[in-house]
Amino acid sequence: MGSVCETSADSRLEPLIQVLCELEGQRGVTPVLVIDPRLVLRDEFYVSLCRQLIQRTGRHVRLDLLPDHRFACMRGGIGWWGRLLSTPWLPAPLASTILTPLRKLSVRRVASRLPAEARLESTVAVSRPGGALRELVVGLAGPRDELPRFAQEIILGVDPTPQPAC
Repeated sequence: MGSVCETSADSRLEPLIQVLCELEGQRGVTPVLVIDPRLVLRDEFYVSLCRQLIQRTGRHVRLDLLPDHRFACMRGGIGWWGRLLSTPWLPAPLASTILTPLRKLSVRRVASRLPAEARLESTVAVSRPGGALRELVVGLAGPRDELPRFAQEIILGVDPTPQPAC
């Protein structure tokens, strides 16, 4: 049953993968996913995103992590801190200021799950597109991160209508 959900989730990413590839390849911009603060994505999102980009382009992938982007925390590993950090109501400035060590753990956890051809890099600014012979760069940002002119934001938000869970 788990594989059905994984396949379904992978197919749901297809429109996003298409847009990322078009932006980077045809328009020469760095695509940046700007995540709504009420939306906290699980590790599987980043793994599937990288896997599909690698499959589609045949290139290595680098995720540029900007300061305002937040990861979901593993609830079981850090007790009530995990529950607190996994909720979207915690303001990002408070979360990033007080809980920086936990953010670093989350970054390492996500990076360790990515395919071998992908990497995650914390940075204050996204990189310029490098062309078809270099790795594909995708930015991960929050709403308060500033983007350079060569970056194109793709806003991922929360749908007000609830969707059935997998």
